[in-house]
Amino acid sequence: MASRGFIELLRLADLAEARQSGRYGGKQAQWLGVVFEVAGQRLVAPMGEVSEVLSMPDLTTVPLTKPWLLGVANVRGRLLPLTDLAKFLALPSRQVRQSLRKVLVIDQPDFYSGLLVDAVLGIQQFTNSQYEATALPSDSPFVRYNHGKFVKDGEDWFVFMPSLLAQDQRYIDAAI
Repeated sequence: MASRGFIELLRLADLAEARQSGRYGGKQAQWLGVVFEVAGQRLVAPMGEVSEVLSMPDLTTVPLTKPWLLGVANVRGRLLPLTDLAKFLALPSRQVRQSLRKVLVIDQPDFYSGLLVDAVLGIQQFTNSQYEATALPSDSPFVRYNHGKFVKDGEDWFVFMPSLLAQDQRYIDAAI
């Protein structure tokens, strides 16, 4: 439970807000995502693909790696490679307070990695009817990892799939 503490707190805060606003009634959300921001782009990753959210841990740099691989951190006895997602995508750095920056931990079979993002904004609920198979513009650096969008209250919520990032050979090959 401790490893998923931050996500659980986000889920409980969203549940409390849903109950207070009345949207918790008979219509249950069918899709939950972690909302985050990178270089000014707001994205949502499926809850099932983000295992936890961490504050920036202490790092040990790894020599002869690409600049976007920040290093490795010891997270409860496991070495977590940590990537600056904005640097990987060659996006300009945003000036955000260090305390706002978070790490999305991706823990899947054969893939364990942390993505440094500018901010985690919470959890968002969607229904299947709000989903559209519309991709980001083709010139977006996120397009390779995008899987459609949700439209809710007139806003677009583009889906970022960490599993697609995990399949990208450019991401896997971090050595110089």
